[in-house]
Amino acid sequence: MDTAADLARKAANLHAFIDQYVPQGRLTGALPDISADYVKLQEEVMWGGVWQVPGLDVTLRSIATIAAQCCNGWEFGLQHQIRVGLSLGMSPQKIKGIFLQLIFYAGIPATVSSLAQAQRVINEQPMWQAEDSDPLEADWLASVEEKLERARQIRRANWGQQASVDLGNTLSHELAPETAVLVEAYNFGEVWARGDLTPKERTVCILVALMCRGHMKQLREHIGYALELCLSRREICEVFSQAGWYRGWPYVEEALEQADAVFAEER
Repeated sequence: MDTAADLARKAANLHAFIDQYVPQGRLTGALPDISADYVKLQEEVMWGGVWQVPGLDVTLRSIATIAAQCCNGWEFGLQHQIRVGLSLGMSPQKIKGIFLQLIFYAGIPATVSSLAQAQRVINEQPMWQAEDSDPLEADWLASVEEKLERARQIRRANWGQQASVDLGNTLSHELAPETAVLVEAYNFGEVWARGDLTPKERTVCILVALMCRGHMKQLREHIGYALELCLSRREICEVFSQAGWYRGWPYVEEALEQADAVFAEER
């Protein structure tokens, strides 16, 4: 097991890379003078520890963190994590793609605010601006019927045949069918068809949003879909523990309780 000194050294090595574009005078710059103990906890537990635990790719950790911060709505934290993602090599299109995916799970206010903050960060560096000037060309279909058909194909390909049955049996399809059809058509038939995020990355966004908003019944269902998509049990658990540092550990315990129940059904 690592010593505290090992964790501090790992944190310093990671900061040397991901903090290369951090502007002067950011809010957390005052923390050492306010509480050196807080900084020690943050550095050793978060940057030296959680961020570097084996079992989850660092890009997926970054996406999980950005998604959690979007759900939280804290401006300074989200902007910093967007810089981290861009420093790790994520494109501006991928960053924005996270918030397009989260429209359906975190809502309009959180995602509009997050997109605005993302643009501010992208505009900080000419190289990010240059990459942002070449937007993703999406293949928007002309009719809702076409979107629905593509949605069914994408859902089957990623989550299996049962996913279509589950979706058709939701209360939203029974009690608010017109809206449910629009959400299905545009979420799965358009957003999931985009090339800015991989299916695995989209699933991470969804798992994090459902955990952070406390939607445990739907989270359990999506853990099953994540397994269908070939996320490993370890990856799923690490997604929750990564996001939990930013949302709060009690959410992790509840999410892991759901995961354990799904894993038991798979044995």
